[in-house]
Amino acid sequence: MRGIIPVVLLSLLCVFSTSAMGAGVVHSDAMAICSIIINEMTDGRISGDRAKEISLAIAQAGNKHFGRVTCGDMWLYMAIVHVESGFKNNIINSENCRGMFQVHAPSWARKFGLRYVDLLDLHTNADSGIRVFKYYLEQYKKVVPALSAYNSDHPRAAMGYARAVLGTRRKIQKRYVELYRAFRDEKKIASNLYPAQLAQPEATNAPSAP
Repeated sequence: MRGIIPVVLLSLLCVFSTSAMGAGVVHSDAMAICSIIINEMTDGRISGDRAKEISLAIAQAGNKHFGRVTCGDMWLYMAIVHVESGFKNNIINSENCRGMFQVHAPSWARKFGLRYVDLLDLHTNADSGIRVFKYYLEQYKKVVPALSAYNSDHPRAAMGYARAVLGTRRKIQKRYVELYRAFRDEKKIASNLYPAQLAQPEATNAPSAP
């Protein structure tokens, strides 16, 4: 999704990139950081392993439909999911919106060649939610009306929802940058610990081979 989210730090840009073979390449720290944030935002109700599965499902879907996923994109997708469902995937609301992206089954299941029950599969739900968002983004060209339409099928009917998503995205961004710096500093500290000892094998009294 190019040009949607302003770049904060160049080193944060790439979560997934599209290779020549069309496969996504995982930036491991980014996925780990997104997983920590999901775990924190749910007060630990979603485990670290489940949070990682959610992060990967979202990133893979974004990569599939937009060709790449920046960290800014991930912050936005995670914000949508948090506002829609609190990262829970096994929920159905009174209007038959399903899963963590709360995809409206009567509107989208048949268009995507799915059964309603398919929308409760984590990866299918992530794929469908990002497809729906892309549909509105291509139609309205800007994020705010696309978010409003995602929630209401109209670009101006749910501006409060759009503001809530963008406010959540800012919180995710702030926490991501904090965790990114912590990861970076931890690696710097580890790389500077006893470099001579790390570079040289320990001496032994074993006789050399003849």
